[in-house]
Amino acid sequence: MTKSLHLALLVCDTPMPEVLEKHGDYRTMFSTVFGLAAKDLDITLTWDFFDVVEAQAYPSLKDIGNRTYDAIVLTGSKYNAHDNTPWIVKLMDFLKTVRVEYHQRVRLVGICFGHQILLRALGGTTGRNEKGWEVGYTEIQLTSFGKTFFDTDRTFLRINQFHQDHVSKLPDGFQTLAFTENNTPHHATVSDDRQCITVQGHPELNKDAVKIMVEKRKEAGIVPAQVADKALEALKLNGLNMEDVWLCKKFLQFIITLNK
Repeated sequence: MTKSLHLALLVCDTPMPEVLEKHGDYRTMFSTVFGLAAKDLDITLTWDFFDVVEAQAYPSLKDIGNRTYDAIVLTGSKYNAHDNTPWIVKLMDFLKTVRVEYHQRVRLVGICFGHQILLRALGGTTGRNEKGWEVGYTEIQLTSFGKTFFDTDRTFLRINQFHQDHVSKLPDGFQTLAFTENNTPHHATVSDDRQCITVQGHPELNKDAVKIMVEKRKEAGIVPAQVADKALEALKLNGLNMEDVWLCKKFLQFIITLNK
């Protein structure tokens, strides 16, 4: 029997023009990768999209209370999750409200910036990672708890990355699912009450989109040339075989359990 899920995507940025032209915006990217995962699970997805940066638009609390949405998904962003610009403060206030008042009504799924801002809003610590950038093809190591949680024998997941910020301290009531030994201690997390799940990586970004981003950020002097060149070489060798759809299937299965 086909299941249906209604998801709200909080869009926290617009991709750079070169990526936008070839691969679409975050609405397209998230719809694509989650759509592939949903097809494998025989799930029908419906999306509503909310621009939380320019329009500062959000799902209504009435809809959340009425369980219109099965989950709220937060995208990545070029902005810093540790900044206090008005739209970021408003986003954190919204997440705190959903967490406190609607924890049995809707799931929260954070991707990259979404991972950072959700954990910051709930009491974690975010900021620049003193160990530097993590870019492109990356193998993130599953903790023993992560392997149990995801019900897998895999020891690592291959997920594209594009970040120099990270979560250095988790909020109370969260556990780490994955990490990178020499860079990011909390790569994926889940809350003990199973409302929230997050990942630092980008399952929505395919190999070509990441390649474009690395090249353009290298040209602009944002990503150091040595880091960019290493990432581009790794993408040549490894970039097609990833756990992006696999991870989104796990997210959808996580969301479905709210209604069990």
